[in-house]
Amino acid sequence: MKRSFLLSVCVSLCLSIPAFSGEMIDGVDITGGQNGFAQLKLVRASDSEEPGLLKLLVEVDDAQSLKGYGFVLNYDSDKYELVKTENAGEGLLNTGSGQDPLFLASSRDPGQIAVGAMKIDGEAANGNGRIVELTFRAQQTPLPSDFQVTDAILIDLDGSVDAVTNIEIGSLKPMPNDYALDQNMPNPFNPATTIGYQLPNAAPVRMVVYNLLGQQIKTLVNEQKDAGYYTVSWDGTDDLNRQVASGIYLYRIQAGAYSHTQRMLLLK
Repeated sequence: MKRSFLLSVCVSLCLSIPAFSGEMIDGVDITGGQNGFAQLKLVRASDSEEPGLLKLLVEVDDAQSLKGYGFVLNYDSDKYELVKTENAGEGLLNTGSGQDPLFLASSRDPGQIAVGAMKIDGEAANGNGRIVELTFRAQQTPLPSDFQVTDAILIDLDGSVDAVTNIEIGSLKPMPNDYALDQNMPNPFNPATTIGYQLPNAAPVRMVVYNLLGQQIKTLVNEQKDAGYYTVSWDGTDDLNRQVASGIYLYRIQAGAYSHTQRMLLLK
């Protein structure tokens, strides 16, 4: 599916005419606008899903004066059956007057769908937010390699077009139901180890390494995090980047009202 199709979708939406009437526009004029550094992300929705269904979201980060978009999603049609594609409720393009954008999705080939939308209220969207919800029928755990976003463009309020090259396929695991702090791996370790943790809700997260005297050694995480699965590494250094001695260390997570502590062993 060519990018010219996407532009025809966006132009047709903008002009409020049927998207498939007449000839497709041949080629896309990437004029460069305000969204050259914006990012598209494909992530799993945190909403509860019916058994056998998979809901994915496409999100935009760092949008500037955004009026419309278009992209192609490629997926493994042997593993997934597309059920529906819809404009994201309370999405980024719904800001402003509250009027829903014109939205179009077309599945022309197995394993491929083109999506486009355009705001028609004369306003623009800024910041981060979801733009599309896609629901698939799936019977197995999804893998990021099963999906690919291509031919993505963003259109700003002035009509300038940016090609999006910063595209991320995030973790497609189900959202966790509980907080958890994993045992570090490997353990014992030298010179570095990895710690996993999970958040069922967005929360400010702080994770700190202590020695057995309770003295703070290293701050590993200290920031707001969205719900999901995370990992962080420790290389056996303190906050001043000095190597610490062999021995037992404690690592503690505080995420909202949740806290938990684990032990790990550094051997040199």
